[in-house]
Amino acid sequence: MRISWLISILVFIAEYFDIPDLPMRVIVFSLLQLLVMLVMVWIGVVAFIGLTKKREEIPESCSVFKNRFAIVVCAHNEEKVISSLLTSIGTVDYPHDKIHVFLLADHCTDATAEIAAKFPFVTVFHRDSGPTNGKGNVLSWGIPLVLEHGGFDAFAFFDADNVLKPDFLTQMNKMLNNDNKIIQGNRLGGKPYLTIVTKWYSLYWACYSTFFSYAREKVGLSAFLTGTGFVVKRELLEENNWNTNSITEDVEFSVQNIIKGNRVAFCRSAVCYDEQPSSMKVMFKQLSRWCTGGYQILGMYILQLLRCKGESKLKRLDAVMLLLMGPCSWIIFILSIANTFMLVHNTPLTYHGTIIFNLLQLAAMYIPVRAVAKYNDVDLTAMHIPMLTFPLFLFFYMLCSIKACFKPTVKWEKIEHKSIEQITHSDKAGVYADKD
Repeated sequence: MRISWLISILVFIAEYFDIPDLPMRVIVFSLLQLLVMLVMVWIGVVAFIGLTKKREEIPESCSVFKNRFAIVVCAHNEEKVISSLLTSIGTVDYPHDKIHVFLLADHCTDATAEIAAKFPFVTVFHRDSGPTNGKGNVLSWGIPLVLEHGGFDAFAFFDADNVLKPDFLTQMNKMLNNDNKIIQGNRLGGKPYLTIVTKWYSLYWACYSTFFSYAREKVGLSAFLTGTGFVVKRELLEENNWNTNSITEDVEFSVQNIIKGNRVAFCRSAVCYDEQPSSMKVMFKQLSRWCTGGYQILGMYILQLLRCKGESKLKRLDAVMLLLMGPCSWIIFILSIANTFMLVHNTPLTYHGTIIFNLLQLAAMYIPVRAVAKYNDVDLTAMHIPMLTFPLFLFFYMLCSIKACFKPTVKWEKIEHKSIEQITHSDKAGVYADKD
């Protein structure tokens, strides 16, 4: 019945614009496009409901410094940046007797381990054998070693190029005390004003944290881990260690736990800054890896996610929608182009109308991107051009998704980090102090 309604609507539109004999293939393509659009509608509705919902305050009783943190850092030849991370950890406002850092020095041939060992709160584990195809293998090797030390309530995970705001662990402690077992922190772009690429990434993470992670936190759905700046309760790792096989171990770990009924919470007030790629070449490599990992996880877990039972039914379905968002974006794009080219032979009005509509869509994107950037304390004076061209970044992301579908990234490649100065913190986002 609903399909017949859609066909009737399309035929009415065709008659209204005086399109002779609307081809059946246009109807079929339009129906497919509408079907795929359901994924985007779901994403949009969740974001709208989440961001308009009133935030629930964490009880004051959760502020007690209760948890001992084992901070785990995977590092491969990170001598240029490791000192900044460890210095920021050493200046957090959380009781230092409840913190210890474990550096997993993976096949390091530089001074990373030696630099880390100079900090009194750091223990270094050397990994000189085994595969070097991603962080998942390093974590599955290193977590049992950390568990042997005992006495920790939670594990906090960071990359070597991160810098923490002083209250990161304090905010995470509150979330843990509020019965959350897996928590993603607010990952923002560090040193965002170096190039147009770093500016795009900074806008991307601000949008992702707000529209996807924060919105889901407010409606009780599950966010996804984003690779760094997250915390996991010890008992979850004691039960299953870290067993991931995809090239995006963070998302896979998230999906594994959603299937088990666990939820990835999101803490907007726990901020860490993460160095971003600064060149187009590195950007394409990273985006292709992310997209490849998404396809891998879909193939491995979609059937388990769709076997929706119990209280986690909605969380599993939402996870499927998030995983489908990437491929659906380019499927919609291709179907839209196909429809446009088929209809242009019948009426120029449709062609011109489509062009105008798409241009209006791109222009309208500036408004929410600007609002999110301001919400995350991004200095807007340095972001006008990146905000206007942000759809181009999303287009590149879509191209990487198409490429990964047909030619996946099979090898993990380390992103080389540049030497950076210690990031200055303030009540807002002091990371933005280095603008051009």
